[in-house]
Amino acid sequence: MTKYDRVIIESEGPPHCALASRSAILQSMKPKAAITATLSVLLLLFLASACGDGEENPFNMDSQVLTTADRPIAMAFAPDGRLFYAEQLTGNIRVISPEGELHDEPFAHVDAFEAGTFLEWGVTALALDPDFDTKHYVYVYFTELADQDPPVEVRPVVVRFTERENVGVQPKVLIGDLPATSSFYNVTGSLNVGPDGFLYVSVGDYDRPELAKDLSTAQGKMLRVNKETGAAAPDNPFIDQPDADPRIFAYGFREDFDFAFHPESGRLYGSDRTPVSCEELNLIGMGAYYGWPAGEFPFADCQTDEGTKAIHFVNREDMQPGEFLNYVSISALDFASGDVYPLVGDSLLVCESETNYMRRLLLSGTDLDQVTDDDVVVKDCDMDIAISPDGLVYYSNETEIRRLIPISE
Repeated sequence: MTKYDRVIIESEGPPHCALASRSAILQSMKPKAAITATLSVLLLLFLASACGDGEENPFNMDSQVLTTADRPIAMAFAPDGRLFYAEQLTGNIRVISPEGELHDEPFAHVDAFEAGTFLEWGVTALALDPDFDTKHYVYVYFTELADQDPPVEVRPVVVRFTERENVGVQPKVLIGDLPATSSFYNVTGSLNVGPDGFLYVSVGDYDRPELAKDLSTAQGKMLRVNKETGAAAPDNPFIDQPDADPRIFAYGFREDFDFAFHPESGRLYGSDRTPVSCEELNLIGMGAYYGWPAGEFPFADCQTDEGTKAIHFVNREDMQPGEFLNYVSISALDFASGDVYPLVGDSLLVCESETNYMRRLLLSGTDLDQVTDDDVVVKDCDMDIAISPDGLVYYSNETEIRRLIPISE
């Protein structure tokens, strides 16, 4: 196409593909006898094929920019519609008003130590308490500097702020005794308050898979603690086991970046990834073990885990579980409502930092432990997903926070 003008028309709608109308293409080409017409037809056929021939927006939604932002890696809504978000590298927590205005001053700041754009260092998670109207609690998960002498070491920390007129006060460290590490990989994870009122915190294995099975350490575990004190929940499965960390709720994870509770059943869905070939969606149960597949690396069969099996595997396009380099790096999970998005349905949304896809997983079965549909919704989501009080889906990438608006029929 070096001899011909090329038209790129950008849209504020979902960026499934660049769209160009027939008239725009024809107008962009200078008359050049029969070959020009032939090339025009071929180009139109190509665009129709690449863009799905009218299926570029199968879920009938418009993607709108709410604000530009500096790596907004985690987001959470207050009941009144304020959006809190965390900047991974600066350590700032910021607030957007219900009217969409960004407050000039940060809500709070944490001394998060980062090393560039590694997802496992810096601020990695943010959550608001379900009783925010009365408690005003905001939880932040980040890596602090533990040792500056080479090799530099960081330690994952969970801090709780109390919100007072859009300012975070009374910072309290809830978890500050996790092991330090110099590993860039699989360090922190996510956090959220469950329907039982306890704070759940996922911790990676620090790139040491043998520790994910070791109950004496928090590495490779899901922790469950009191949101007031950080102490172990009294009914945790290993609380009476000698030498076990009493905060452990489930174990055997590698890099369980995010998890979400089903809005009706309360069941816990979480992600994890076996190196390069198996990207898992798990139902996480109390005391359950989630291990690596058996055999030699790279693992060809993702379902040979000696522990609890994944309910679904998220794959790259045209790849299958177990294929080498079949990983998408799930960065966020949350639930969409079919009342707000009829074509999406009640489904689990997944954001992927490697592919930039947001996909929807349609759950089925009596226990909602099967996935019947796995479809791409947008292609510019690589950080987080949050659901507003009115059910709208907000998502983030490295430079923006966006929202999905249903288009009326």
